[in-house]
Amino acid sequence: MNNQDFIVREYEGQDLGVCVTRPFAAGEFVMFFNGVRYESHEISDFTHYLQISPTTFLGPTGSYDDYVNHSCDPNCALYFAGDQVVLRALRDIEVGEQLSFDYGTIMFSEPTTFPCSCESPICRGFIGNYYTLPYALRDEYRERGMVLLLTQYTEEQILAAAAVPV
Repeated sequence: MNNQDFIVREYEGQDLGVCVTRPFAAGEFVMFFNGVRYESHEISDFTHYLQISPTTFLGPTGSYDDYVNHSCDPNCALYFAGDQVVLRALRDIEVGEQLSFDYGTIMFSEPTTFPCSCESPICRGFIGNYYTLPYALRDEYRERGMVLLLTQYTEEQILAAAAVPV
């Protein structure tokens, strides 16, 4: 990853987002998601936090990874690479496209929902945690390894640790 590969810019209805300045091929590594690790009880506002274990979250970095927006039809997904979290392209991404992933794939303990402004033809209208995703979409995301926590933990482990009602 080269910082020259990205530009943070304003997108109508979404504030800031990350635009690519070079193409990325499907499956290609796009960027690392770095940040200090926090336990859930240490966080009061979960904005820009990624859940990486039943009780652990990656905090914001102030870099490009903080500005990758949600889409109901994402062009990227988050995966573990060892103990690192990486963003990979799900399909070919052209110069000028905004990077996105489905926030529902990394939110388990976060109980809030908020309006979605992704403008995708398949927009669900709101962004919520994993348990708000339609069952068929949950199945598809799990089969593709796109639900970060479920690649290393079971739903039972996540629910037991976080006490999240489903």
